[in-house]
Amino acid sequence: MSHDDFDPFSDRLSRDIRNALSEAFVDSLAEMAPSGYQTVAARWLAGKPAAGYIKYIRDRLHRYDRVLEQTTVTRLTDALLQSLVIWNNGLFFEFHDHLERIWQKTTGDEHQAIKGLIKAAGVYIHMEHNHEKAVESLSTKSFNLMRRYSHCLTFITNLDILTESIKNLNAVSPKLENPALGVTWNRPGKM
Repeated sequence: MSHDDFDPFSDRLSRDIRNALSEAFVDSLAEMAPSGYQTVAARWLAGKPAAGYIKYIRDRLHRYDRVLEQTTVTRLTDALLQSLVIWNNGLFFEFHDHLERIWQKTTGDEHQAIKGLIKAAGVYIHMEHNHEKAVESLSTKSFNLMRRYSHCLTFITNLDILTESIKNLNAVSPKLENPALGVTWNRPGKM
């Protein structure tokens, strides 16, 4: 592996950094305070890792700050609505981690519906690393779950666009919508 690459599927340090940052971010979002992920990022940066790791950490810090700003501006305290902001900022691994905590507390149809969303995030995670077989497998599973349990996913007002994107393996993920989000992710200079 080149020192400029960041690949959590083949490099242990990449995986450790990704997992630690994601977990700290999800905790910080629950507390609506950035100190948790900032502290974890500072620890990794203090070790003076190679350029690829630094680039990843700085990118994540930037995106995490945007999510926190957007959820604060729109006063989003509902974890499911917060997940849409996470997704819209291209944080698919963090979306997965965030929803997994919700998923563990659910049962029945809601459990299956959220599993479909988690698998949708997996589609884009694996797409970033060109894992075609995983993308195809997760796409089929995600599409079927989201379609079957769509009645539990009404907080995503454009679910049809997401399911079609997953079905068609669109390389660009759609922005997920809900009126409670406002337009904070669509402002000039924002993602």
